[in-house]
Amino acid sequence: MSTGCLLVTLMFYICILAFVIQLIIWVLVFSKLLITKDNKEKHPLSSVTIIICTKNRVGNLKANLNSILSQDYDPLITFLVDDFSDDETEEYIRFLQQKERYLKLYKVKLNNDGKKQALSEAIVKVKTDWALLTDDDCCPNSSNWVKAMISEANRSQSSIVLGYSPYSSDGSFLGKWIHHEAWITGIQYLSYAVSGMPYMGVGRNILYSMDILKPSHITNHADLKAGDDDLTVNMLAIKDNTSICLSPDSFVWSSPSESWKDYIKQKKRHYSVSNRYKFKHKVAISAYTMSHIAFYIAIPGLLLSPYWKMSIVLYILRLIIIFPIVNKLMRKMESLNSVMIFPIMDILQAFYYLFFSFAVISPKKSKW
Repeated sequence: MSTGCLLVTLMFYICILAFVIQLIIWVLVFSKLLITKDNKEKHPLSSVTIIICTKNRVGNLKANLNSILSQDYDPLITFLVDDFSDDETEEYIRFLQQKERYLKLYKVKLNNDGKKQALSEAIVKVKTDWALLTDDDCCPNSSNWVKAMISEANRSQSSIVLGYSPYSSDGSFLGKWIHHEAWITGIQYLSYAVSGMPYMGVGRNILYSMDILKPSHITNHADLKAGDDDLTVNMLAIKDNTSICLSPDSFVWSSPSESWKDYIKQKKRHYSVSNRYKFKHKVAISAYTMSHIAFYIAIPGLLLSPYWKMSIVLYILRLIIIFPIVNKLMRKMESLNSVMIFPIMDILQAFYYLFFSFAVISPKKSKW
């Protein structure tokens, strides 16, 4: 057998392996999110502090802070952490404090890059039982966001509750892509948490018990300025202390990047910390990522080989099997994208993983 035939045969078996791995993950892991139910039970309310770190984003505060302050929850403290802003952030917060009794302002002492210093200083000041983290560009789906997160913590007796934070979309291709990428990322970290292997969360929507969260957890990996959210969860979260909340009331919407340049910068920052995850988490994440890349590299390559019919069958069969799961997860997680564009986004996702793979290998420091 010639070298060319051997390579084609090898590619065919790689395609089959990738196909099998993808189906196992979609059917046995991702689909677990479909059986999670909203928590309708009423539980005693615990004291909560919402922490929002901000730096020169007074426009975001003006647009979104009212949705935080109007939460139907008592007792609730909103803690604005001003990280050396030089715009009108402090003046605006001082103005709101005239009518908002439980709105607190904290000015960060050390001016370090990234959010870790600000967040670690804020945690020391928290006097409530729980800390609920979000960002200044975030807007809860309802006035019951805090109730939904605390209710899940009480139901599951968890110390960490991972929430979902989708991005809004302006209908542009960039907006649709960012929305899709946040959706598939949410599926991954939430479904693995349900499966007993939590590995990350997003700082736009995480609830921590103050019994478990310490400043040192935030400032760990100080050489990486990013990772205040996912590396902290990766360090603290285990099967027995972590749960998720997928009640629509608990969703926290965020504004997407307005340009490809800003988006790429943001994703580089995110992926630069993933090489610090625990080994078992790297293996689990890589299984999906690498099989996804391999599948979409092998399929077009096999179209020019004797295996072309089989490659088409594998592609169609994969879509047929996962499409019902995709459709239901889109509805459950209130996706703004049409399910009909999923095949396109799914292909582009393979190139997305390839493009950002270098950030995992060569992490760099990042700033606010």
